[in-house]
Amino acid sequence: MNKNFRVITINGVRGIIVAVFIVFGLVSGFIVSPGWVCMSLWNVIFEQSNIVSKMNLFQGILLWLIIALSLYALNNKRALIGFGSYQGLSPEQIRDIMNRARQSENKIFNDIKKNDEIKCEDSKTSTDTIQCEEVKVEDTNEVRK
Repeated sequence: MNKNFRVITINGVRGIIVAVFIVFGLVSGFIVSPGWVCMSLWNVIFEQSNIVSKMNLFQGILLWLIIALSLYALNNKRALIGFGSYQGLSPEQIRDIMNRARQSENKIFNDIKKNDEIKCEDSKTSTDTIQCEEVKVEDTNEVRK
């Protein structure tokens, strides 16, 4: 067990009250307060125009979550967001990829063919013999063309 790992124990009603207080503090500090700031800024900026209505606290929290998640997505190194056109592959690159796929497929079929061509005879008793017939695999190049 990790020696640096600490277990938090909640004993009785007092511990539950402290845990609830901590959760509400985190929620209000990281969600509700920035949502209230977004709501206030929205209402101050668009107060003069009659086109946009005023925002309540719930809508301010949603606006804050949209801003926070957008910033997280744009600053995350694992998620790539690109704008522009996709240039695609050239015909030479496509031919090269297809040739490599055919080569690996031929290797697999050749291995299967070698395993299937083995003739086996297994005698259970002196009178019974089991014979495995030779199975021929068709050439895959002819099928593709």
